[in-house]
Amino acid sequence: MKKLLGAVLMTGLLVIMAPAANAADTKDLQGIFEECGLGGLLFPSWPAGASVSNFTWDFGTTASTSGLTTPDACKGGQAKLAAYIYESYDSIEQDLAKGNGKYLDMLALLSEKSTGEKAVFLEGVRSKFRDVVAQDEYSTLSRLEKAKLVYSIVQGIG
Repeated sequence: MKKLLGAVLMTGLLVIMAPAANAADTKDLQGIFEECGLGGLLFPSWPAGASVSNFTWDFGTTASTSGLTTPDACKGGQAKLAAYIYESYDSIEQDLAKGNGKYLDMLALLSEKSTGEKAVFLEGVRSKFRDVVAQDEYSTLSRLEKAKLVYSIVQGIG
């Protein structure tokens, strides 16, 4: 019961304080529950499912926090890109080694690169990735750590 009360109070506090700090970029609470957090990631085309998932998972605190503090990380934003990199890491790594492939095409698409920007963007990612792979410690990294590296490379090229 204390956990539920704490989550509700935290969400309420964030809802009250965030608009003053970032009024132009905030979403309303319904939009946050439908587009942000785990629910927005798992159910991007089903707003009701996203809302239920967000509330069930942690009473909406993750969705509220991400929606109010970093609204651009919600639906259509960086959360999808990060999830894609993690889920498809092995295939992305193979395409980076080859220099082309459908996983790199999707990486460019999720990074919102136009057709004209795509080649330069992917060459930049490949170049930075070569530098990372050449380091001795790369082979000791976990899949999550490798995915984080690719994500940071993509953000740096962005």
